[in-house]
Amino acid sequence: MSTTISADLRFEVLDLVYRYATGIDTRDWDLFRTVFTDDAEVDFGFARWESGDAFAAFMQETHDPAGRTLHRMTNTVITGVDPLTARTYGDALVLEGDNLAGTIANAWYDDEMVRTDSGLRIRRRIVRMGSMVNVGPNLAAAF
Repeated sequence: MSTTISADLRFEVLDLVYRYATGIDTRDWDLFRTVFTDDAEVDFGFARWESGDAFAAFMQETHDPAGRTLHRMTNTVITGVDPLTARTYGDALVLEGDNLAGTIANAWYDDEMVRTDSGLRIRRRIVRMGSMVNVGPNLAAAF
């Protein structure tokens, strides 16, 4: 079996990872839901979900009332091909509804992906938090 990763597969993995961040930051929960399989297992260490719907509902519930958010996904490296796995670094700024204060979190995401009729999806995600810190006052809140 070849372990060569095609450029097409790399772009497909990156598209999947970026849809996660874009779905959250634009509050496009239909787009966000396309990231995970129906039976996805998502483990953040402090909480765990056992379906794509349950995780999407949690993210919507916690992010809809938030102010500005900025999720950056970077350094994605495909770590295996059978199963298809990747590690991505993530940074998130999640401000409260008034945009005056919030949280910055850093983590890495270990994903196992599968091919579905609708394209590549994450079947298992383990998140390892590096840090979470409160920030504020936000001097850009008025802009």
